[in-house]
Amino acid sequence: MFRRRFFQGVLLTVSAFSALAVCGQDADEPNPIKWTIKAQAEQPSNTSRFTLELRAAIERGWHLYSTEKVEGGPSPTRISLVSGQGFEIAGEIDSPAPHSAYDPNFQITTEFYEGDVTFSIPVKPTVATAAEKVRVQVRYQTCTPSICLPPKLLELEARLSGEEAKANPAGNDKSATNNSSAAGTSVADFDFIDFAGKARRFSEFRGQVVLLDFWASWCSPCLADIPQLKNAYQKYHAQGFEIIGMDSETLGQKDIDAEFAKDAQLKAREIVSTRGVIWTQATAESSLPVAVGSFAIESLPAKILINRNGQIVARVKDVADLDKLLPSLLKLTN
Repeated sequence: MFRRRFFQGVLLTVSAFSALAVCGQDADEPNPIKWTIKAQAEQPSNTSRFTLELRAAIERGWHLYSTEKVEGGPSPTRISLVSGQGFEIAGEIDSPAPHSAYDPNFQITTEFYEGDVTFSIPVKPTVATAAEKVRVQVRYQTCTPSICLPPKLLELEARLSGEEAKANPAGNDKSATNNSSAAGTSVADFDFIDFAGKARRFSEFRGQVVLLDFWASWCSPCLADIPQLKNAYQKYHAQGFEIIGMDSETLGQKDIDAEFAKDAQLKAREIVSTRGVIWTQATAESSLPVAVGSFAIESLPAKILINRNGQIVARVKDVADLDKLLPSLLKLTN
């Protein structure tokens, strides 16, 4: 049977984070992939080297993206050992050949797995150790043909006794907030950095009707909204309508994974460039305090419409509703 191999050098050691944000889903949506792991000695007489069998059981209708990174595509699956344990990956990781097909979520061809898939990870100790377990981290993204969940990070403990273990989320901590985005609420001024690196303030847009568009490159409904947003911007901009894109790549992450954040930032800029988005965009690091602190946003896409007086009009769930809301709002004066 054909098996794909990928090199240890492409694996990333990442920091644990939670994934509270759900694209087009409730924040409490269960994970459609169940992970288990089991350690096996390479030879009965040699327990210093062993293989970790990492299995993903994927629910029907969902798929897991492969280890291959595709420009403008989803976050690939990444597997690593948690650092500081005295173990290292001792060679290449085996995985079955993925499917390849056009992906309507990202509008490109992607590689993915369906059903059950097992990754075989060769491991050896780097120091003398009596450890009874080894910790593995998996970062991955999963979608259906029409819905994508945000990238997630799970941590698993493989018991060297060979007993199978299940995965637990790495830091699934959800904090409460008292902030409100109810209609009629005045929006406090906030700072942000645009994609050109310029310091900006929301108050620059006072006197205009503003749509705050919280989005991310991994959120397929966010990307699907772009053509309609472009139409609305072209139709109403001259009358005083503005959009501020609030890039929210790391929404829901407890600890920022620097490599993921860097990749996501590049993907966001690529989307803005290639899809002809011309309105102002705020960087993720400056958008997230606004998303969480001012509007208690936990899921994407999220769009908040604000009138000329700086008051929230509505959370816009369907971009088509802008044609119903904007004509009357644009007639208002201070």
